Amino acid sequence: MKKILFLLGLAFLIAITPSAVFAHDQGYSSVDGSEIRWGDAKGTTGWTVTRDHSITKWNDMGIINIAPDSAWVIEDLSFTDVNRDDVTWSGQYSWWSNDSDLIKYNDYYFYDFSPEQRKHTALHELGHALGIDHHDLVDNVMRSGFHSYTELGTHDKEDYNSLWGN
Repeated sequence: MKKILFLLGLAFLIAITPSAVFAHDQGYSSVDGSEIRWGDAKGTTGWTVTRDHSITKWNDMGIINIAPDSAWVIEDLSFTDVNRDDVTWSGQYSWWSNDSDLIKYNDYYFYDFSPEQRKHTALHELGHALGIDHHDLVDNVMRSGFHSYTELGTHDKEDYNSLWGN
């Protein structure tokens, strides 16, 4: 009887223990319906190739459409450049509840970065705009730090699919 109770208890613990792989949801995003519309309400970026690479890679996931703003839709996200030597971040996503959100690229770091490091930063920050939070899994763009991943990793895709339903 003790053995059966032990096995039932063990099965219960296994059933309620969270999986090692779970969605890293930050609890907010720039997603409006099933899209993010971006524009220049809060500034512009000179890093358009970098920005466009990140948009293409996330759009390839096929659920949330990231598209330019138009006169007929409200802008959800802006991209702008700053030059800050007093901070440690190369990119930053800011969420605003009543205004368009903002991704900043920090020229202070970007000018010294390789194209791969810039693309990684842009992918990472757009991941935040999609609601994905940091994790520490190697070979994934949502890993914090200065990295050169230019493709979405397996866990990045799992988090995206977990949040957006595929």
